[in-house]
Amino acid sequence: MRRRAILFFLAFFIYNLNLRPIPAGDTTPAALLPFAILGDHSAAFDRFERWYESLHMNAVWFTRGSDGHYYSTYPILLPLLLTPLYTPIVFLDIAHMPVERIVLLARILEKLSASLIAALSVAAFVALAEKLADRKTVLLLTVVYAFGSQTWSTSSQALWQHGPSELAIILTLLCFLWASERSAGYWPAVLTGVCAGCSVAFRPTNVVFFVILAGFVLWSRWSARCKIAFALSALPVPVAYLVSNLFLFGQALGGYSHRGASFRGDLLAGLAGMLVSPSRGLLVFSPVFLFAVIGVYRWFREGRALHHQICGICLLVAAGHLLVIGKWREWIGGFSYGPRLLTDVVPCLVILMIPAMSLVARSRGWKLAFAGALSISIAVQAIGVFFYPNGHWDALPLPVDQYHARIWEWKDNQIFRSARAGPVLEPYQLAWRFLTRPGVPAEQQLKSDGLKLW
Repeated sequence: MRRRAILFFLAFFIYNLNLRPIPAGDTTPAALLPFAILGDHSAAFDRFERWYESLHMNAVWFTRGSDGHYYSTYPILLPLLLTPLYTPIVFLDIAHMPVERIVLLARILEKLSASLIAALSVAAFVALAEKLADRKTVLLLTVVYAFGSQTWSTSSQALWQHGPSELAIILTLLCFLWASERSAGYWPAVLTGVCAGCSVAFRPTNVVFFVILAGFVLWSRWSARCKIAFALSALPVPVAYLVSNLFLFGQALGGYSHRGASFRGDLLAGLAGMLVSPSRGLLVFSPVFLFAVIGVYRWFREGRALHHQICGICLLVAAGHLLVIGKWREWIGGFSYGPRLLTDVVPCLVILMIPAMSLVARSRGWKLAFAGALSISIAVQAIGVFFYPNGHWDALPLPVDQYHARIWEWKDNQIFRSARAGPVLEPYQLAWRFLTRPGVPAEQQLKSDGLKLW
């Protein structure tokens, strides 16, 4: 428990060292919904949507519901769960506060909330890994998860869906192991179901994880009563998500409904781009995951005797997620750093590295290879945290979400351009100015400096 607490606080501290969020339009509803609920007593974003449109921004992350009001295009379970943590802001008279000030405050709290969720997932990952590996391996894998992957450069930086998705998947696997060890108990099965259901409500693509986990539960040695308890606890949250979408939008997938035709992309091109392209490739941004490939090979070679259920779930989930996202036309992930859309399966990929860690433990050559891959992974993720979006690679010379060929430019890739552009220093400068000139309103100072957080 002590080690988990230490790693939680260490991760939370490091995640906030850049003194800024790295948000996008997609994270806006999650950042603003607690303010809408506490200030306007509504889940609608009418005044925020109109304000964004007044800035000539096409706020596609807000969708007009059947009642004429604007609602989040994305799932709202995360901001609903965060709202109680925001209750102290009711003393700020949010209802009459200028929207730009609310947005600035929302961005600050967004970063704190995202880093808190990511740090909690680190602590949960430690608890999961301790059931699967020795202490030294657990520490190495935790470093990979926390700092050598998109957990650092994406999940901890803004309220993307990926952070709570990772946390839900880790907690589900942890509860699944607990339920498998105590097959006669109801609570482990119930908690496994609740976490699995939340994973889908956090991010609908986790239906892949949900279905695969349900299959393993069905074929497990759990008692019939435990299996029924799992099913009854797993369904309410995703069903509530679908019903709320039907009520607000008239369609079960809500804001995602218009994207159905997007699953007609070139699968091979998507897989190649997500795995090895210089500006979106998983093995470029986190080469340490080559050891997940080695781990899968060793797992099969050893007769799948090592943690066969967890490794089996992780392998099928990772493969299924790759196929689903690879088939999606928008697998690029828009304006973001690295393979953002693969962040959800990072916990599974790290778990799949366990069978390979015996090679690292007994061979100097493998130790050097692992250390090199991990060092590069951490350095690349640090560039995303402290340098990105300097260089504006996503937008210039052409927007990458419209010109996918740009991800294959080796000489001008996202990592190198961000690094050459230098670190983002404005947050440190602003922090110093606010400390030395506390009477100047924050948003006024940002405007005078030509900076915007919205």
